[in-house]
Amino acid sequence: MVSSRFRSSASAFLVFVFAAVAPTTPAAAQVIWRNVSFTGGVSVEGYQGNLAAVTVPLVDSTESAAAAAGEFAGRGQLVFLEGAERGLGLTFDGGMRQFAATGFEIRDYAPREWVGTVDLRFRQNLRWGLLQASAGTQGRSVSDRPPIPLYLQPSFAEAHGAIGLRLEPIRSVRFDAEVMGETADYSSSEFAPLLNLLDRRSVGAEVGAAWGAAWQVRFFTGVQGTSYERQGTNDPMDPFRTDKTLRLGAEWELSRTVLAQFGVEGTFNRSNSKRPEYDAVSLRGVLAVPMFWELNANLFGVVTGKRYLADSEFARLVPGEEADNASVVYLSLLRPVAPNLDASVRLGWTRAETDLGDSYYRRYGLGVFLHYRP
Repeated sequence: MVSSRFRSSASAFLVFVFAAVAPTTPAAAQVIWRNVSFTGGVSVEGYQGNLAAVTVPLVDSTESAAAAAGEFAGRGQLVFLEGAERGLGLTFDGGMRQFAATGFEIRDYAPREWVGTVDLRFRQNLRWGLLQASAGTQGRSVSDRPPIPLYLQPSFAEAHGAIGLRLEPIRSVRFDAEVMGETADYSSSEFAPLLNLLDRRSVGAEVGAAWGAAWQVRFFTGVQGTSYERQGTNDPMDPFRTDKTLRLGAEWELSRTVLAQFGVEGTFNRSNSKRPEYDAVSLRGVLAVPMFWELNANLFGVVTGKRYLADSEFARLVPGEEADNASVVYLSLLRPVAPNLDASVRLGWTRAETDLGDSYYRRYGLGVFLHYRP
C-alpha cells in the first residue's frame, strides 16, 4: 500500500477541500459529478533492455521479459462551485495494474501497481485576466517490483501546488505565467535502500505567449530548481545536490473536427553534481480523427534525443524524468459498443531510461479495454 505519509497527506488535503468549500457553498447547493468514467482491460507486453550499462541492487536480470497485465482505473471531477466569475472543483484519477511477468533468471515476478492523483482547482475571473490555483497529492505503490528491463517507477508520495495568471489579450496575444512547487518522498526497501536518495523538493516558474482561435500557437519558457537533501556532493561548501533546469518550447493546436497538437521542447539540466547534467530535445504530437463505422483513431507520439555532458554509468535521474525524456508512441482505435460503453484496442511502444542514467529499456504492448461512463 501507499506509505503512511501519503495517507496522512491525502487525508489532510481532503479536510482542506471541505474546509475551503463549506464557507462558499450554500447549504442547499448540490455537488456535481462530471466526466466520471471507469476503464478496465488486459494487455500483453514485451520488454528489452541494455543491461550492460546498468548496476542494480538485485541479482536477477535478463535481456528481455514478457508480461500479461490486467488493469482497472477510475477518474472524474467533483464540481463544488461553478459560475461565470469563479469555480472550484476536485479532479481524481486512480487505478491498479496487476502483472504476471516471465523471463527472469531466478524467478517470475507478479508486481502490483497502485496509483492515485487528487487535485483541487480554483479559478477566479479578474478584470484583467483569469487567476487559477491548484493543490494536490499523488502516490504510487509497487509491490514485488521486478528488475529491469520490466521497469516500474518506485513507490512514492508527492504533494504539489501551483498558481497562475492568464491575462486578457493584448493586441491578440495572450500572456500567461505560473509558479509551482512540489515535494516527493520515495519508499525504500531492504533490496533498494538507495531509493531514499531520490527524495526531492522543487520550485519553478513558466511564462508563455499565445495567439489564435480555432488554431493556436504558444511559445513558452520555464525554469526549475530542485534539491536532493539526501544526495551528497563531497563538497563541504556545497554539500547537497541541487539541479537547475531551463525549458524552451513551442506548441501548435488545431481544434475542429480533427484535433491536432504538435510541439517542440528543449530541456537543459545543470547541477552541482556533474553526473546528471544533460541536454534534451523532444518532438510531441497528438492526433484525434473520426473514421468510418463510428471508429475514432487517437495517435500520441513523443520522440526525444538526449545527451549527457559527462559520461557516467551511475547518473541518478529525477524519478519521472525518465518518462519526461522518453520516446513514446500510442495508437488507440475506439468505438462505442453500447450506450455509455466504448471499447478500444491500443498499441504502444516506449523507449525510456530507468532511474540510472543512460540505461534504456524498450516496451511493446497490445491491449484491449472497455470504458464505461455512468
